[in-house]
Formats: sequence, structure tokens, C-alpha cells
Amino acid sequence: MSEPRPTNPPEVIDDGLLDSAYTSLSRRRFLQAAGFTFVGAMVYGCARAPEEELLPLLEQPEGMVPGRADYYATTCGGCAAGCGILAKSRDGRPIKLEGNPEHPISKGGLCAVGQASLLGLYDSHRYRAPVRDGEESDWARVDAEIREHLDRFARSGAKVRYLSAVVNSPTKQRAIDDFLSRFRDARHVMYDPARGTAILDAYEETHGARVVPHIHLDRARIIVGFDADFLGTWISPVEFTRDYTAARRADRDGTTFSRHLQFESTLSITGAKADQRYRVAPSSRVAVLSQLAAAVARKAGRPYRRSENATDSLPQGLIEEVADELWVHRGESVVLCGADDLTAQLICNFINDALGNYGRTLDLDRPSFQVQGSEAQLEEVLGEIAAGKVDLLIVDGVNPLLDLPGKGAGAAELAKIRLIISFAQRPDESSALAHYICPDHHYLESWSDTEMVQGVVGFTQPLIRPLGDTRQVVETLAAWSGKERSARAQLQERWGTGRQWEQRLHNGFVKKSAASFRVGGFRTAPVFAARAEKFSRGDGFELVLYTKAGMPNAGHAFNPWLHELPDPITKAVWDNYARLSPAAAERIGLSQGDVVSISLPTGESVELPVLVQAGQHDNVVAVAMGYGAEASRRFESMGPSWIEKKPTVGDNGLVGVSATPLVVRGSSGRRFSGTQVRLHATGRKSELALTQDYQSIDVPAHLAPASGARRPNIQESTVAALAVSESSHSAPHHKGDLWPEDHEYTGHHWGMTIDLTACTGCGGCVVACQVENNVPVVGKDEVRRNREMHWIRIDRYFSGSGDDLTVAHQPMMCHQCDNAPCETVCPVLATVHSEEGLNEQIYNRCVGTRYCMNNCPYKVRRFNWFEYSRDDAYENLTLNPDVTVRSRGVMEKCSFCAQRIHEAKAEARRGGRPLADGDIRTACQQSCPAQAIVFGDMNDAQSEVAASISSRRHYRVLEEINVKPSVGYLQLVRNREDGEGRDHHDG
Repeated sequence: MSEPRPTNPPEVIDDGLLDSAYTSLSRRRFLQAAGFTFVGAMVYGCARAPEEELLPLLEQPEGMVPGRADYYATTCGGCAAGCGILAKSRDGRPIKLEGNPEHPISKGGLCAVGQASLLGLYDSHRYRAPVRDGEESDWARVDAEIREHLDRFARSGAKVRYLSAVVNSPTKQRAIDDFLSRFRDARHVMYDPARGTAILDAYEETHGARVVPHIHLDRARIIVGFDADFLGTWISPVEFTRDYTAARRADRDGTTFSRHLQFESTLSITGAKADQRYRVAPSSRVAVLSQLAAAVARKAGRPYRRSENATDSLPQGLIEEVADELWVHRGESVVLCGADDLTAQLICNFINDALGNYGRTLDLDRPSFQVQGSEAQLEEVLGEIAAGKVDLLIVDGVNPLLDLPGKGAGAAELAKIRLIISFAQRPDESSALAHYICPDHHYLESWSDTEMVQGVVGFTQPLIRPLGDTRQVVETLAAWSGKERSARAQLQERWGTGRQWEQRLHNGFVKKSAASFRVGGFRTAPVFAARAEKFSRGDGFELVLYTKAGMPNAGHAFNPWLHELPDPITKAVWDNYARLSPAAAERIGLSQGDVVSISLPTGESVELPVLVQAGQHDNVVAVAMGYGAEASRRFESMGPSWIEKKPTVGDNGLVGVSATPLVVRGSSGRRFSGTQVRLHATGRKSELALTQDYQSIDVPAHLAPASGARRPNIQESTVAALAVSESSHSAPHHKGDLWPEDHEYTGHHWGMTIDLTACTGCGGCVVACQVENNVPVVGKDEVRRNREMHWIRIDRYFSGSGDDLTVAHQPMMCHQCDNAPCETVCPVLATVHSEEGLNEQIYNRCVGTRYCMNNCPYKVRRFNWFEYSRDDAYENLTLNPDVTVRSRGVMEKCSFCAQRIHEAKAEARRGGRPLADGDIRTACQQSCPAQAIVFGDMNDAQSEVAASISSRRHYRVLEEINVKPSVGYLQLVRNREDGEGRDHHDG
């Protein structure tokens, strides 16, 4: 039986006991069926859980108290953003990552990728020793042979190319520079697998410095974005989310609530939060920016010449309104462009300069180093490889065979290189071609530093001894240079020793008083010389290649936590797909799950299933990158072996399909949007795994009592409406109560509120909960059967349709109801009510009848249909020992992190003090970059959660049924006039 969904009827299983017609079901037959089901469930639920051995320590390590956790400040290595984290270590092993609240960049938040990066430490597929010609070897032999090769290359003047991901570690960059300095023709080239460097090229032309400004969204009164998903995947989303929500707190004076306008081609996390959203195809992006630049220039009294080939795309009146808003808040505004289009970036820089935003919302004196590289240099290196001119290629943190399209990145061309050395942590497409694989440490085994922003340096320290015979890259490079030094010693050379060093490690970062970065004055000549690319729309589609918040690149393809994280917009898991708008799908006769071939004019093509997505431009097809990686082949057999698997696209054992063949390389580098493609139906179907099949918050017309009626579980308001209203919500009045009496809470009464204005739906809380509470991964086929196990479900709702679409996200977990309907139906009292208001699940009583799941109005209970596999012995090291691992046949759900409540109580007793507000932070609350979640004691009138409940925006979902939930929500507030916000479509 499938897990029930709010809008789906339960599935009926015909086991022969029921007659074909419900009307002919006799009382005897019903009792026979019900009795068989209950007895079977009891027998099944009484099965013994798997036995495991527990080995004690023979000697207690100094400073370790068994059963108590230690926290160490370090820096996240999940991406180039460099967020500060606190790593929780239990009995010598890291088991959980949290944001460091003192860190000046991330400020306590941590995204889903950062949370899930812990799993990479315990990945059993990691290389455990160096590899030589495909065979495991040892460091002594590998080092000796590589030194011989390097000596020959140094004497002969060979071409040496070091290809890496973004390096923002000063210590590592110095190690690379020192290593390459011995060669006459050596070059270090960085690249991002899913992002070009147009923004760096633009600042180099307009300001004479190849940097990206540090963006301060908290200082902006109005934000205008052009294809910049800064809340989801662009540059530093955790930092941007915290700053963005800090300027949009609805319970403060409305004059401080920022306004956000978004121009984009496909619906993103950022676009979903915008106050107004405009659909603009890539081919019209420069035209719209030129319109806006001309309007702003007129107000600033500055000359501006429209980019060649640019034509009007949106109504001029609309553009003038946007320009007026920007001009009113000049110096407190920001215009952001995330497109890899040099012309668009140049115009964006011009607008910000005309508005006086540099030095205020955009800081070039303290720039960001989170984006680095050069598409021009990358093209040169690929050209050299294609011509057979490269003698030594060192690959560090990238996978060029999978990441890069076209000449110079093919297997046959790479195979011609005399020597390839890879620092890969686990097998991938490129490391399979390497002559030597010298595996790097996981970042939780490493010493390092990260300068993510000028003057702010984060430190990385090891939490555990290396789990294999791996070695950090800086130590490997030093060994090959004849200057063997540990990574710690290299770090201390730069940052000192003694108490100052220890304090910096303790804090996890240091703010250094560095001189301002030197940039020149704004140059307008490059803007006037820019030419817009010519696009021919024809009868095809414009391609947009994007990255998901849960899969930034194929380097994370090994991680099942990220594959099973529902995409915040599509709610799909374990796949990528071709996103089409409803109108586009109808126009060409396609429906959800139809497999299409997406082909370039040059002949390259990929096949993907269609996903129909509201809010997308009608002439755009969008495909996520980061899929189809060899590292995902391990999941081919996931799930019970005796259940028939449903077919998927390709059936090659990989998760998703690589979109790299659709990346076009030109004179300015890789193009990720605007390429003309054609779609051809293959006649095949592939069922997508979706965790949500209900989309609209609007009541269907045939059921609505009035036009525009909405379901009340999402409640919205505007800044203007809040300014004139005393209260936005009134609780329903109940005349009677079937419950004999209310629960009395003489001590604590735990509750939670979630601010829908702040929540972006990013999914960080989902993975944080999964790691904290040992929630299993079930695989694509089980998700298709509605059997996902996440304790938090983030519902995503659309309102309106076509060109009048708004989006809302709503996290949904167990509401810990006072009148809990699950408690009344459990025949074995496996779900009971605590004296502190928690709806507790007693696992060893549960016999799996699933009555509680059927009776839950919020549909947030999860049933273990199988003993979900944790065959990976290393993966078991991630399990939280404070949380029971549930067995087959057991029901589970959110517990408000009961283990954290008990731990905080014990800590308060040890300190001889009462439990204080803020001592307990649930996993979801602690991870949330937006600070949307508040947890605490509702009986404490001074607590933050009590203050949140007293807000005029507070309401509870389904409170009319009188279950008295302990979870409430704060209304979603937008900064726009009532009726404003038509989702404008460019011509």
C-alpha cells in the first residue's frame, strides 16, 4: 500500500478476501480481513532487529568523555563558498555538521550540500591508497617514479598544465605556485564545471581587476536579479540567504522590508521568493538590461548607447517603473546578473555604477574570491591538449572528461598526454585515464585555510585521522618538490604558532586587517563597445543549463542524501529532466514523462524525460547539469532486489543523463544558456520520481464558493496590508470538544513556528534532519511508490496560472498535536503523549498497522517498508548514536529532536542552572540559513517561540479540526501592492 498523500485516495489491494463490489462486502468478510491484517502486522512487527557488536575502548583518550560530543570549528569543503561550520565529533568520529554562528560570512547557516558533505568522509568507494597504472601501490614507489618524470620534464622544458577547481586557499595556492615554478612552461588553470567567468571578465574590463565584489544584500532596499539564483546556487547562497532575509523581516517597520524583482527564463529558488517576477528568455536578456540601463542613465544624466543588436523586449512603461524604484533607492540598491554573457555583465556593471552602488551594496575594496578562473585560459589549454602539445596534466578536484565538451576534453585526446596525475578522492571518468592517482584527503581530514572574501580567512582542521593511506595535495606537491612538510607546518608558516594559532583554530576564522584591493575607476568604453549576441528564435527552443541546489556539480554524484533530496522547485529526485512550460508542452504535444531527444544544430543530442514546470518561459527548455556521472553507478541496485524496478531513461546504471554534450564552446568560452535546440519525441515514457503531485493552493473552480478562493494552509499578506491591520488571522471557535479534558503542562510545553516569509524551500533542513535522526535513503523506485522517509516535507505551492504565478514553500513535519489523532487509533500504544507535549513514538511497541499514518491530517508519518540497506560499513559511521535506527515494519516521524532536548536538560543540570531559552536548537532550526524556524518552550512567556506565536501573522494549519498542533506558521509577506505582480512574458 502506498503512503497516503493529501490529495490522493488510498490504494486498494485485492487479496481475494474482498468481493469485487464494495456493496457486497459482508460483516463477516470484513472482520475476517481486518483480523488477518492485524494478526499479520503483530507477527511481522515482533521480528527481532539485527544484532550488532559494540566494542569498548581499552584506554580512555585524554579529554574524551564517552557519550558526550565535542565540537570543532572548521570550514566546509562542499563548494567554493567556504562557509564556517562546527563539526560534531562523537567518540572520535564526526557525525554532524552545523553552521558556525560566529562566522562573519555564513553566520550559522549551512546548506544541504554542506550538511551532506559529511557522507563523503565515510564513502567506502574512496581510494584508500595511491594507484599506479590501475593497480594499488604505495607512496614510496609512486613518489620516486613521479619525481623521475618531473625531473625529466623540468630539464626538457615540457608543457605542464595544472587543471583544478576554484582554489581560494592562500596556502594551497602558494604550494601550487612553488611546485610549478620549476618548469619553464607551466600554467595553473581553474574552472567551475557549471559556471563560466563572464562576471570576472566584465569587472576586468570595467574596473581593471579580475574580481567579484562582495555583495551585501542586507544593505539593499531593492534587489533586481537577472538569471542570478543567489538564494539557490549562485556564488554564496547561504550568506546571501541570511542577508536577504535579514532585510525582509515582516514584523519590523515596513519601511525596512526590501523589495525584490527577478527577471529569469526558468523558475528558480530566487525567482520563487521575488515580489515580482518577469519571464525573459536568454535571447532577450541583453535587450531588457539595455532598456533598463538607458532608463537609469537618463535619470543619472549619463550617456548610454544601446548595445548593438539589442531591441526592446518588455514594455517600456514597465522598465521605467523599475528604473524609478532603483533611482529612488540609489546607493541602497543592487542589480545582479548570473548569466555567463559578457555583454549582459558589462551592462549590469554600468547600471550599478550609475546608481552609486559600489562601495555600499557592492564592495570592491574587499572582493569575493569565491569565483575564479578564466574561460580564455581554459580554451587555450584544451586547444593544446587537442593538438597533442601537453606533456604533463595534473587534475585536482575536477573531472574534465565529464565536465568539458568538445575538442581537448575527449578520452582519445587525453590518452595521448604523456603523463596524467590525478588527485581524485574516488574513481571518476578522468581518474580512469590517469597514470598515477594520488588521492587527496577529505576536508574533514585536512589542514587548510580559505580566504572566501578579502580579509576574512577560514581555517580547516582535521576531525579524524585519515581513513585510508591518502595524502593532502599540499603535502604531495611539497614531497615532489623535495621540500617535504606537513600541511599543518605549511599552514603555521603563514598564520603563526602558539596561543594566537590556537585561538584562530578555536574560532575557525580570522579577520585580518588587509589593505583594500586595488581597483580602478569605472570605464564606460567596454560597455559601449559591447555587442549583444544575435539569436534566431525560429521554431526551436532556447536551452538553459542550470544547477540544482542539491547537486551543484557531478563531484557530488556519489552522495545518496543529495540524490534523494527533493528539488525545491520540481520536487523530483534521483534524476534530471527536460523542463518545459505547460504551454510549450501542449504546443508540441508532450506530457510529463515523455522521453525527448534534445539536439544541437551540430548533431550532439541527449535524451531526457519531460517535466512540465509552471513559471518557465514558453520558448525555453531547461536541463540540470551534474548528472550521468560514473560515481552514481553504485546506486543501480538500490532497493529490495525482489521488487521489479521500473524502467528509466538509458538504463545504463547511472543517475540521470550528462548534459555536457549540450554545452557549446565559443570564442568567449562555454555557453550555458541561449543555444538553439530542437526537441523530438522518442515515443518512450519514463516515470519520474516525484515527492509531490499536488501543485496549486487555489481551490478548483468547480469547488470554489467564490472566484479566487484559496486553501487556507498557505496564508499571505503584503507589507502595506500589515501596516494597517491589527491582526491578520483569527483562530476558529470550537463550540464543543470530544476530548474529555486538555493536557496540562506544568513544566515545559515544546512548540515551533516557521516564518514562510523567510523560508526559501532550499532543503537544508531536510538533510540536516536526515543526518541527525538516521533517516534512511530508499532509492528512486521506492520514492515512485510514495515511500520516501524524510521526516520533513517541504510542500511547494503555486497560485494562479500562466502569467500570474506566485510560489510558496511550506515545511511540514509532525505537529506534535495536543489532541493527536494518531494516539487514539494505535492498538498497542506505540504513539503516546508526553508531559511536555511531545507525541512520542515507542519503536519496540510498534507493530506496523499504519493506522496512525492514515489518521494523521498532516501526512507526515513514515513507515519502514523494508530493512533499508546500510551495507556500507563506513556509511554506518555517520549514524547518530543518540537516535535509534528503526527496523522494518516500524513507524517513525519527527520527534522535535527529543535527543537534543534531553541532552540540553542534562547539560543544564551539570551546570547547576535552569534550562534557558535557546539552549535547545533542533537540527532543522540550526541549519536554516534563513532563520525561518524557531523552537522553544511555549510556557515561557519570554521565549522567542512565545513571541513568535503572539505575532499577528501567526496561524496554524488545519486548526479548524481541533487537533491543537504545536507547530505554527507566520504568514508569507510580499512587498507589493494588492493585485500587482503579473508574471510578464517577453515578446
